[in-house]
Amino acid sequence: MFVVVRVAVLGASLALASLSAGAADKPFQRDDLADSAIKLEAQIKRDAGVAARPIATLKHDADAAFERRDFRTGMQMLSQIVALAPNDAGNWLRLARAILKIQPTEDAERTLMLERAGTAAYIAYQRSNDAVEEADSLVILGRTFADRKLWRPALDALRQSLELREVADVRALYEQMRNEHGFRILDYTVDSDAAAARVCFQFSEQLAGKRVDFSPFVAVAGQDKLALSSDDKQLCVEGLTHGEGYTITLRAGLPSAVTETLSKSADFHIYVRDRAPSVHFTGNAYVLPRIGQRGIPIISVNTNEVDVEIYRVGDRNLIDTVQGSDFKRSLYRYEVQRLADERGAPVWKGAVQVEASLNVDVTTTVPVDQTIGTLVPGVYVVVAEPSGQKSDQALATQWFIVSDLGVSALSGHDGITVSVHSLATTNAKSGLSVRLIARNTPTW
Repeated sequence: MFVVVRVAVLGASLALASLSAGAADKPFQRDDLADSAIKLEAQIKRDAGVAARPIATLKHDADAAFERRDFRTGMQMLSQIVALAPNDAGNWLRLARAILKIQPTEDAERTLMLERAGTAAYIAYQRSNDAVEEADSLVILGRTFADRKLWRPALDALRQSLELREVADVRALYEQMRNEHGFRILDYTVDSDAAAARVCFQFSEQLAGKRVDFSPFVAVAGQDKLALSSDDKQLCVEGLTHGEGYTITLRAGLPSAVTETLSKSADFHIYVRDRAPSVHFTGNAYVLPRIGQRGIPIISVNTNEVDVEIYRVGDRNLIDTVQGSDFKRSLYRYEVQRLADERGAPVWKGAVQVEASLNVDVTTTVPVDQTIGTLVPGVYVVVAEPSGQKSDQALATQWFIVSDLGVSALSGHDGITVSVHSLATTNAKSGLSVRLIARNTPTW
């Protein structure tokens, strides 16, 4: 048994080496098909067993089966032929064609037949030394991929076939498939709410590398110098002005990473609207000294008034809050309500007047000392949104801590060194108890 296994493994290895050696000189290569080719050939040899009839007789029987449209029997005859003459690419090509003529009885069999026909065609392509035969094999392979809606390998196979031999119906099929499923523009998005507006075009395939200059393929009416950026399947025109319209042309020839270029130019008439009213904070955490500065900066866009709510977390819930998933992230409305009901209490709610400069970020300090009054040490959270703008999105959220103690920690090979100083005077503090708490430390 061990000898048989070793012989089988050696045979598969030699088959892989043979196919790989042939594939090294061929432009169209796919590792998945190379693996499938080894498996299919091994299965055909196993199913064929020891052929009792010569190849000439098998070919005669196969022809007779095809004449009476018995494609399954014809496929069996051809399978025995390729088992006897595995290096004859013409036999593999004929087998691929025969498999495609079989009418499957169910979807699973249809998929299996398409895979087998494609694999047989790939073997024929790799083992053929005739350009016409190679081109025909690639056409069959491309059609099997297309029938399985695998458009990229289908297009690659058909394109390679046309490079070997130009055939009118293959060219027509390739151009139709390329227009419908090849490298093309899918959509575009206008990022109007960013401080620097931009429009981004999405493509069906990855673009050529980031070092490629796309400027010859992009034109904006009335502008000579463009700021462009590309990332994966997206190309963006940067630095647009809010409240203005643009005519942008993407020209034919724009390169991709899949040996295809944009087949035809496309014009887009785009309007960059004014930024939507919004607010956000400068960070997700902030420390307010117990005395001294008493404000938190908030950034607003295109609004005259901001609704602000401030909550204080109860002392008993400090550790749970800091260790929990809510701390230092933006909260949704229902999470704010849950925090108020379970872990804290509202301390102030009202409207803050802000200046409005069209489409410009405006920074305003929320006067915490005037709203809350006496700042009791602890953990607070402030949420804000433009007045009259109720949204399902997360609210602008700023967690902040009121304390007179600033803590710094440095980790080294000899442990953790902690220093504590006053936020009001920056002087070092002494006589304090410092406790190290891990995230998985129980709080009971």
